[in-house]
Amino acid sequence: MPRSESAPEDAGSEALSLLIVDDHAVVREGLRRILAEDERLLVVGEAQTGEEAIALVPRRRPDVVLMDARLPEMSGVEAMTSILADDSRVKVIIFTAYADEDLLWEALDAGAHGFVLKEAGGEALIGAIHQVHGGEPYVEPRLAPDFLRQLSRPRNDSVLSAREREILQLLADGCSNREVSERLVLSVETVKTHVKHILAKLDAEHRTQAVAIGIRQSLIH
Repeated sequence: MPRSESAPEDAGSEALSLLIVDDHAVVREGLRRILAEDERLLVVGEAQTGEEAIALVPRRRPDVVLMDARLPEMSGVEAMTSILADDSRVKVIIFTAYADEDLLWEALDAGAHGFVLKEAGGEALIGAIHQVHGGEPYVEPRLAPDFLRQLSRPRNDSVLSAREREILQLLADGCSNREVSERLVLSVETVKTHVKHILAKLDAEHRTQAVAIGIRQSLIH
């Protein structure tokens, strides 16, 4: 008998609630089948886009979001940034087909709690979900050695994600929030969230100071 999805409480206090975000129906269906194998997990919703995910999180209140990295219009990392800005309780796992080290860094710099490749088996995915929910970050084992090696070295650009550096460069070029949103095809609210994170990460009081710090640290030119 299928489990109820009306609310996490229906599955008992031990249920770990999940939101699936992927623009391919077949992937969402496959994830549902895999996750149904663990009675401690309960899928409480699905979203096809980042915008849908942002709207669903406060309504469904999932413990963990499985977020595809590549989504139409708004990327998974951008959607995650907005979700975490509104609700720091949620854990987000980037679930992607791309074994890309830059994407890994961008996701972790932006606050991702886990990074799992779509080629991973169901057991590995379920293990990653429980590990992240338990407070331990998870990095795809195939990428972990390179990640740990780079983590041990100083990185000039590690303070900002690739998207944040891109936005800071546009600010340095004199662009307003709206102009940045038009150039990068992002919502103005997403740009504002990124700018807020840039100021916090660089310990800057305003944009001009952030740009100056960015230039001094060779984050932008």
